[in-house]
Amino acid sequence: MGILIIKAIGLLLLPLVVFLGGGYLMQKLSDPGQLRDKVQKEKDLKGLGLRLEGYKLEAIKEYWGALKLEHGALDAERRMLEIDLVFPFVYGAGFAVALLLAWAALGRPFHPVWIVTPLFVEVVADWIENLIQLRQVRLFSGSEGILQPGWIQIASVATSVKVALFCVSYILVVGMVVWMIYRNWPRSLAR
Repeated sequence: MGILIIKAIGLLLLPLVVFLGGGYLMQKLSDPGQLRDKVQKEKDLKGLGLRLEGYKLEAIKEYWGALKLEHGALDAERRMLEIDLVFPFVYGAGFAVALLLAWAALGRPFHPVWIVTPLFVEVVADWIENLIQLRQVRLFSGSEGILQPGWIQIASVATSVKVALFCVSYILVVGMVVWMIYRNWPRSLAR
């Protein structure tokens, strides 16, 4: 009984700890002086990568323009995007482990493709977002501040898909853990 609860808590925490810990590490490696945070707070700007609603060309110009004014902040953004090319595989692995362990604990009731497909699409969307933003930030950091609206729109859609499927993946973890607890809960205690 106690082991079941410990297992459930571990499965619920694993993706969150990997995501938050990895995000913290990425932030420290890419921007040790916290220049991006400083600009976001001073200008009341929100980073681009966690916007469920996506973003428009003007939002990127405003955000990266503010970073460009703070010496080194736009370089920190570029480093963050470079590091973020690896991060989807890290948090994706955390989710995959939690999902597949819960699936196995349930006795493999269906094909695992049903639970890893949203995660796979999420990771691919994150990669698309990062690759496009990395190319665009390099163009923007030049003297002319060039951005390509079509590519920005694709990155925006990829961001929305990534954030939405991140939520779906975690809901799947929660749902499978609840199912696992219900299925294994001793019937004598349930009465």
